[in-house]
Amino acid sequence: MSEIRTVAETDDWAVIEKPHGLPSAPLEEGEAETALSIFIASCPEADSVRGKKPVERGLLHRLDTGTRGLILIAKTQSSYDSLERAQQDGLIRKGYLAFCDAGESSRPPQVPYTIISAFRPFGPGRREVRPVFPGQRGFDEGDRLYRTDVTEITLRDGVATIVCELVRGYRHQVRSHLAHLGYPIQGDPLYNDRDRERSESGEDIGPLQLHAIALSFPDPRTKDPVSVSLPRPSKTSR
Repeated sequence: MSEIRTVAETDDWAVIEKPHGLPSAPLEEGEAETALSIFIASCPEADSVRGKKPVERGLLHRLDTGTRGLILIAKTQSSYDSLERAQQDGLIRKGYLAFCDAGESSRPPQVPYTIISAFRPFGPGRREVRPVFPGQRGFDEGDRLYRTDVTEITLRDGVATIVCELVRGYRHQVRSHLAHLGYPIQGDPLYNDRDRERSESGEDIGPLQLHAIALSFPDPRTKDPVSVSLPRPSKTSR
C-alpha cells in the first residue's frame, strides 16, 4: 500500500501530500490504491461528501499520477460546497516546481511570464494535450482559457528549475505549457522528446520531476486565508 502524508488539517478540510506514481482518485468505486481512497480509509466521515463526481468525494482538484505534491480534500459537504465556490471564483491557487531540460544556449523569457491558452487532445489515444492560442485552428472550440503564471526560472548545467502558479487547472496543463515554452519536464515521456525515446528503448527515466509545492485557499468556515507549502526539493532524483 502506498503512503500519503497529511500536511495540514481541520475538522472541515485536509491537505495531503501524494507521492509520485499514485493516482489522485479512483475511477470507479472500490479502487483502493489512490490518494483519496487511502485518506478516506483513515477519515471515514469524509466518505459521505459528494463532489463533481460521487466517486471523487470531497476532492477539490487532481494531480497527474506522476506528480508529487499537495491535494485539498473537503471533509464535510458544506466545506466542499464552500471551497468549490471559492475555486470557481479563482480563490484557490496552486504552486508548482518543475525540473526541466534546457539547452546550453537557452534564453528564458523575462519573469513573471504568463501563458494563456485553450487546449485540445493530441496524439495516439488522445493521451496528450496541446495548447491552442488565438488565431490557431480549434481555438474557438475551447470552452475556457487556462493560465499558467511562471514566476521563476533558474538555469544551471542544462537544467531549468521553474516555479509557476495557476488557479484553474486542465489535464497536463503545466507539463504542456512548459514544453511549449521550450522547457519539457524531466521524466515526462509524453511531452519530453528525449525522455520519450529513452523510455521507449527501455531506459528508466525516473519519476516525473513535477512537484505541487503550494496551496492557498479561504477557510470554508472562517474565510481566513490559508497557505500550505512543502519545502522545495533541492535537486532531481534522476
